[in-house]
Amino acid sequence: MLYFDKIIPREIKMSKTFLILLTNIVLMITLNATEVIVDKTKLQEIKAKNMVLQDPVLHLTGAIEKPDSYILKLEARSPQGSQLVAAILNKKTSELYIGSAYDKNGQPIAFPKDGKAIKEGVAFSYGSGSKDLYIVTDPECPYCSRFEKAAAGKLNDYRVHVVLMPLSFHKKAPAMIEWILQGKGDAERKKRFEELMINGSTAYEALIKDPKKPFVFSPAVGEVMKKVNMATMELNVRGTPAIYDANFNPVEQGQLLNMKPQGK
Repeated sequence: MLYFDKIIPREIKMSKTFLILLTNIVLMITLNATEVIVDKTKLQEIKAKNMVLQDPVLHLTGAIEKPDSYILKLEARSPQGSQLVAAILNKKTSELYIGSAYDKNGQPIAFPKDGKAIKEGVAFSYGSGSKDLYIVTDPECPYCSRFEKAAAGKLNDYRVHVVLMPLSFHKKAPAMIEWILQGKGDAERKKRFEELMINGSTAYEALIKDPKKPFVFSPAVGEVMKKVNMATMELNVRGTPAIYDANFNPVEQGQLLNMKPQGK
């Protein structure tokens, strides 16, 4: 797997230890069904309880109220990208704790993932299996290409949803994604995707006007990529390829690649 790190901006005036906590937070998905607070007035009241929450780089996007605390969903924004941060705010003391939290039974306490945002980031889907599978991939990533070749014929039990995420240091990836998304419908997009990932097609190069300048998405694809950014932020993707089940839990590649093709 190819890994990358999103950088939390220096404008957050906190200790190095605190920044490390922000960078390494993993948003877990286990919570009892509880109403999510999204009312802006209520969120502003919560935000006012701690100075850290008032930093302009941090945006409070949601909260879940517990008897003694709030579970917070924070978005840390920077020119390099955004990152979701989980936090617990003590109601009584207004103390803020950022990082992983667990209840007395050892179950993780964290903000649930936004399934709607993740699904809106899907570029195309294929397959008629009974189980959903989400694959986050970069068409220029050699590890992603290797995975696609190895997974061919082994995902027949799934309905596969592909999220196209260009890593910042893969300069051709945006043009590749533009070419894939210019396909009409899921079938054509899947075909173009496989031509790139499995067969090594270079048809996307016709879209690159000046190789010395950053590729600019068309307006339509640019809107799609905004949704992709939200989806990958919700999933807390740290590298590609990244695979998730129907509940957005990470799935190991070996778990899929060791499966025998259906009918064999």
